[in-house]
Amino acid sequence: MSRGPLAVVSESPWFSGHLASYPHLETTDRSKLEQAIRHHFHFDGSATQPQDCTCHPCDGTVHFRQMLSALLEKDPKYFRALLDRLRAERVPLLVICETLIVPVAEELGRMWCEDEESFSSVTAASSRLQLLLTSLSESDGPSFCDSERPRILLMRMPSNDHTLGLSVIASVFHEEGWSVDGGPSLTAGNRAYAMARDGGYKVIGVSVTVGSSTASIAAIIRKIRAACPDPETAILIGGPSLASRQEELRAAGADILATDVRQAIQAANALVKQDD
Repeated sequence: MSRGPLAVVSESPWFSGHLASYPHLETTDRSKLEQAIRHHFHFDGSATQPQDCTCHPCDGTVHFRQMLSALLEKDPKYFRALLDRLRAERVPLLVICETLIVPVAEELGRMWCEDEESFSSVTAASSRLQLLLTSLSESDGPSFCDSERPRILLMRMPSNDHTLGLSVIASVFHEEGWSVDGGPSLTAGNRAYAMARDGGYKVIGVSVTVGSSTASIAAIIRKIRAACPDPETAILIGGPSLASRQEELRAAGADILATDVRQAIQAANALVKQDD
C-alpha cells in the first residue's frame, strides 16, 4: 500500500538518499560509525529495556532495536531510560544521528508504508524521535562565546514539508560549534532573505526536495546572493539527489553540495579552517 505525507520520517530531503544505504535490522556489514557507537554503548539487558527487545546485549543490532522499541512502546519510561543512557554515554551527536536516528527514522517510515504500525503509533514515535534529537542537542553546547563561533543560516524550500533532516543538520552544526539560525521552521522567502541581509553568516544552507528543479534552486540562490552583503558567504545546498547534478547546481551558484549531514559539516568546517 502506498502512503503519502505520513512517511515523513523516511523521506527527509537531507537523508532520503543517504537512508537507502542503510539495510534493515539483520545487516552484518555495519559502518565504522556503528562500530564506534557499539564501543561506547554498554547496555546490560536490564529491566529498562522494552520486553520486545530480546537481542543479546553484545549483538550489533541491539542499539537500533532498543531505540525503535522504546519509541514505539506505550509506556514512556522506556523512552526516558534510553534518553538518559544516550546522554550519559556522551557519544558525539553526529554518530548518534548517522547510526541510530537516521536508520530508525527510515524503519518507522517503512513500518507506516507497509501497515506494520498504526497512524497513531508512528506519529507518537516520530514525535519522540524529534524530542530525543532536541534533548540531546541541548544537553551539551559549545563552551566558547557566541562571538567566536562561525554562523550558519538554515532554511528549506517552500515545497519541502519534511523537517527531521534539517533538524538533524541544525543540531549537529550546533554541537560542532556553529551558531545556528533558522532551521526547520524557516522557509526560503522574505523572512529568510531579511535574515541573510543582516549578514555575518559563513554559510547559508538550503534543504531541497527530491523533485526540486535546478531552475527553482537557482532562483533561491540568486535571491540569497542579492540579499547577502558578504560575497564570501558560501551557499550550501542539501538534498538526496544532488550527486548527479553537481555541475549544473554549481553553475547555478551553489558552493557546497551535500547529500547527508557528514558531507555538510565537513565541507563547512573546511571553509572555516581555510580562513584560520
